[in-house]
Amino acid sequence: MIWKKLLEDESLQPKKISFQEVELVLSKSRESLKAAEFLFKKDIGEPAFKEAYDAMLLAGRAIIFSLGLKPKTIGSHTIVINFCELYFGSEFKVLIDKFKRMKTKRNYLIYGAGLAVSLTEAENSIKDAKKFLKLIEEEIIKIKK
Repeated sequence: MIWKKLLEDESLQPKKISFQEVELVLSKSRESLKAAEFLFKKDIGEPAFKEAYDAMLLAGRAIIFSLGLKPKTIGSHTIVINFCELYFGSEFKVLIDKFKRMKTKRNYLIYGAGLAVSLTEAENSIKDAKKFLKLIEEEIIKIKK
């Protein structure tokens, strides 16, 4: 598997993690998604966008954990996205590319100035986070078997 190159460069490290702990991370992902939906319904776009991103990040971490691995701390967001890109391959390229763009925009929202998120963009991020979470949940079920 191509994603195993992340083990070779030590971006991913072995870590014994129970499926109960994986489920807790998935629960946090679902909570972030609910928060995003709540904020969106209140016309609060930027925080909704950030929560949708967090839902995707947590889901990505959950699948890594389900394989008995963890990303190293420095650069962990990028590592999670790179893992998902390598793990899911070209079939989910469009969705993973959206995840990448969300990370870039989220970082700019936190560390930059002058950038805004429209309600349409927030809504689309929520839709993408739902698709991504569903993909991850289905894959973790396969891994557990």
